Amino acid sequence: METKYAIGKTSGVFINDSTVTKIFNIRNKALKATRGSYRDCYNRELECLKRLSGSPHFPQLISNNDESMAIQMTQVGDSLYHTWPEYNIPDLRTQCEKIVEELDRAQVQYFYPGLNKDYKLKIWDIFPLSNFCVDDTELVLIDFETANPIGTDWLTDHYKKLYANYSSAELLEYMQNSLIDANHAWVSELRRKLVDKTKLTGLSEQPPREVWSNMTKFTQPSEKIVKEWKNYQKRFGKDEANDRIDKIGMRDLLTPETRLVDIGCNEGYFSKELGKNVKSVVGVEPHVELSDPTKTVTWFKGTFNEFLESDPEKFDVLLSLAVSIQLRDYGGLTEQEIVDGYASLLVPGGVVVHETQKLDQRPNNQEHTKWMLEAFATKFEIIAHGQARAGGKREYYHFRKK
Repeated sequence: METKYAIGKTSGVFINDSTVTKIFNIRNKALKATRGSYRDCYNRELECLKRLSGSPHFPQLISNNDESMAIQMTQVGDSLYHTWPEYNIPDLRTQCEKIVEELDRAQVQYFYPGLNKDYKLKIWDIFPLSNFCVDDTELVLIDFETANPIGTDWLTDHYKKLYANYSSAELLEYMQNSLIDANHAWVSELRRKLVDKTKLTGLSEQPPREVWSNMTKFTQPSEKIVKEWKNYQKRFGKDEANDRIDKIGMRDLLTPETRLVDIGCNEGYFSKELGKNVKSVVGVEPHVELSDPTKTVTWFKGTFNEFLESDPEKFDVLLSLAVSIQLRDYGGLTEQEIVDGYASLLVPGGVVVHETQKLDQRPNNQEHTKWMLEAFATKFEIIAHGQARAGGKREYYHFRKK
């Protein structure tokens, strides 16, 4: 799926349908001394995510790389900053208390404007909506690079002074006040982001999602940043693919004569890695710019629907890795139509390797998975089942065509 970008002061954030990768110092610009070093920011974020592991209101750590100062975590929905009109804000506001309770349990102190008692707060100094994401109906707190994992030594003297004023009750008040008047919070944050303040009035009257999509300073990375992202993917994307291949047991299904199709292949790491062990692979992907084909791997740059219409050859194994809900929502297919399409691509006895979306605390994904399993039962039998990835409690299935 397509990679989205969010560019901040200390990091570049790269978002796809299931993961978020945050790389510190990607812009190679000096930080304010009050923040400390990029390494301090990286360490703070990483330690907080480790402590908050298993808590549903926070991203779940998947992996990290100390050399590149990169952290990969679960994708937890859209930023509330530009999507707040689309949600029932009072329902989200009630979840703030649970978030603060979990922070206290993990001994993580989270930054908020009122920490600086020497500074007279202005009307726009409020808790940022961009520190929240929403996944289905769940409020998720993100961005821990300025947080304080208690007991560590990664705070500057400036931050130590601020966090001496920390109050969980005050943090909760700031969070809830931001959600009481989300429009005011949105305009206040927009004001801070704008270089030309004269544009504030006109932009604040437009839909937030539309305004955000046009703020290219934050959403469109430079060629240098894209290059760094691609370098990171080349170095570490293969490692993640190999880990998932082993966890899901994909190689056990392959022979040198296997013809494989990878639906929604993203950057193609699975296709290229498994292409070493099979006769042929076709990677199907409508969005991502794919590398040159190899001796065994070719690409179909198009949607699943378009691939079905192209009358392709029959395959022995089909990969459906956390992609089925996109086929439904963006392709307009029912769960049964997705499964029927899978079956039409396979030889008799062919196998689908199916990985679910995140299931933990995700009622929409749980319902979709239930319907997918019911649809699979009409044409396939289960031959293997287990946990795919700990983050979000994803599961995998091997289905054999009847």
